Amino acid sequence: MFQCTRNWIFICAGILLTAACAEQLKAPPTAAEIESVAIQANQGRQEKAGRQLQQWAGLGLPVAQRELALMLQRAPAGYAEARLWFEKAGAAGDGEAAYTLGDAYYFARLGLARDAAAAWKWYGQAAQQGDDKAALMLSRMAKYGDGVPQDLALSVRWLKFASEQGNAQAMFLLSNAYLSGDGVERDARNARLWLEKSAQGDFPVAIQALALATESGDLELKKDPDRARHLLKEATEERRMHWNKSQ
Repeated sequence: MFQCTRNWIFICAGILLTAACAEQLKAPPTAAEIESVAIQANQGRQEKAGRQLQQWAGLGLPVAQRELALMLQRAPAGYAEARLWFEKAGAAGDGEAAYTLGDAYYFARLGLARDAAAAWKWYGQAAQQGDDKAALMLSRMAKYGDGVPQDLALSVRWLKFASEQGNAQAMFLLSNAYLSGDGVERDARNARLWLEKSAQGDFPVAIQALALATESGDLELKKDPDRARHLLKEATEERRMHWNKSQ
């Protein structure tokens, strides 16, 4: 009887060990899977979706931590916990979480007092992950000495970074920097190049500026009244359809 009991214990232990190993070997969820569960949790359709998100966040998955924080920030009662998860995700390399924290400190959100130095830190974390909006904010802060010593050259470096990531607004500001010589040597060719790139990115202010330059022949552009009229019409349409609420 004792031998049978001992064998049974060994069999059960083996089953439990096998199950534990299988769980450990299970692949972690992808970012898309986490975000899909987060959508369900935010829509309130599945209570277990919220629990799953919390479980993944507790396992140290940055995307889950960020998505949980985004869910918690919807109500003031969740601000403190949301900040905690944003910080964990941002420190682990999640650019969106870091950018959200930068905004929270810069614009005094999530129950925080405005802290430009802290905003600079988190925007920097986000920019390291390739976030063009964070780089644009760093450029703005460096230009005006907001949270850091004023540094026009540094401002231009962040404008270049944001422009290289495809940010049309940064391209327009970089064009202006080359045109005026603020933080960089004046260069009409580069001013025209970045203005054209910004206009191609459908930034209406750039399209309008390119129209005026085309009409007058500035920036070494050939005068072309017909093209100028077309560009002005395009700028109006882009502003009305896409940019009027945010720019």
